[in-house]
Amino acid sequence: MKKRLFAALLTTVFVSASLAGCASASASEKASDEAATEASAKSEDEAESESEEDFVTIKACFAIGMTGAVNRFALEKGLYEAEGIRFDVTDYESNDTTLSLITRGDIEVADGDPSTYIPAIQNGVPAKLVGNMWRYQGCYWLIAKDGIETIEDLKGKTIGTAGASGGMKLSVLKMLEANGIAEDEATLVANGVYQDGYATLTSGEVDATIIHNPYAALAESEGTGHILGRAWDYIPDYYTGTIIASDKIINEDPERLQKFVTAYYKVHEEVKNEYFDEFIDWASEYMNTDKDILRKAVESEIDVWADYPVIPEDRLDKTIEYLQQYGWLEDGISADGTYTNEFAQKAADELGLKDPESK
Repeated sequence: MKKRLFAALLTTVFVSASLAGCASASASEKASDEAATEASAKSEDEAESESEEDFVTIKACFAIGMTGAVNRFALEKGLYEAEGIRFDVTDYESNDTTLSLITRGDIEVADGDPSTYIPAIQNGVPAKLVGNMWRYQGCYWLIAKDGIETIEDLKGKTIGTAGASGGMKLSVLKMLEANGIAEDEATLVANGVYQDGYATLTSGEVDATIIHNPYAALAESEGTGHILGRAWDYIPDYYTGTIIASDKIINEDPERLQKFVTAYYKVHEEVKNEYFDEFIDWASEYMNTDKDILRKAVESEIDVWADYPVIPEDRLDKTIEYLQQYGWLEDGISADGTYTNEFAQKAADELGLKDPESK
């Protein structure tokens, strides 16, 4: 009896010790797992923190429509993120609104119309032109309804000029002038851009209009009109697309600005050379245009898809001369002090980009 009791007690001791050992091992494993999880989380946090440090954020406002299509594709495709850049983007409304955003410090970079930006900078907007857009010649098309076969046929007709002044109206005037038609020999109306301008042609409000693609290609496809000419064939020295940056980022954070300027041309070259077909698919949805029509529109302008950064000083001077000729810019205005090629030249050198207009 005593032996059995002793054996039972001994068994109890061993079982208890065994259970205690299991509990101790379990607690040890739990502590080890918790430590590992904590270390892993800490490692992930540190990696994420280090990853975040690799990115810069740019406050921007970018063009829409065909003018901004390549850039917006690059944003959605993640091509800028691959270069370590993220954006805080403000929706585009107008060039004047963009200037207000820069003045208030709400954005740091934008693209748009130099004929609007240059006088604004001369009048105190704290910014400078820092590079060219991916294309900087006037990609505008003069289209007309059936029955008007040549530009000469526009004498006495109503023509849409997009705006009351600026590059698109200038294009109309120069195209008329080259074909022997004076400004007062046609009725010129500011009929808006993109869909608005196209609607005035399809409704019969105007006989012809200056317009961006894909609406020129769309008019021919839909049979609502046909192309009379390309603006850049008539005023090839007019400067229509620029990148602007605030004085604050230029002076206080030039490295961050340089990173953006260089990336801008790099990603545009990638779209043109590596993602062209994918861009066409994306742009056809973005522009709500049939894929074949969109491809035709883009390919018809490929000759001015330059991706060259350095601002051409001769174009700046000629553009100001044109604007002053028509009374849209005061005689005392010049491009002096409104631009810098410091960042553009570095981008061109780093990426090996050559001036398409050099002899």
